[in-house]
Amino acid sequence: MIKAKDAKAISRSAVLDPHILDQINFAIIKEASQGNYAAWIGSILPTTNVDKYYDYLTELGFEISLLYKGEHGVYIVWS
Repeated sequence: MIKAKDAKAISRSAVLDPHILDQINFAIIKEASQGNYAAWIGSILPTTNVDKYYDYLTELGFEISLLYKGEHGVYIVWS
């Protein structure tokens, strides 16, 4: 789904940590396998350069939301 090597191709100026991308990928797979359309990624994202991850994920077609089903946090959302 999300691969670190794709991150370089899509967002060349950003240095994205492959371990963080793997954790985001796992969160997406876990939630999608349960029939959900969002995954909480607030604890996964780094405290700096978070906008680079947001840009990368939106380029892949995901949305970033700070509210999902009434719960505050950082969520990656898909349809």
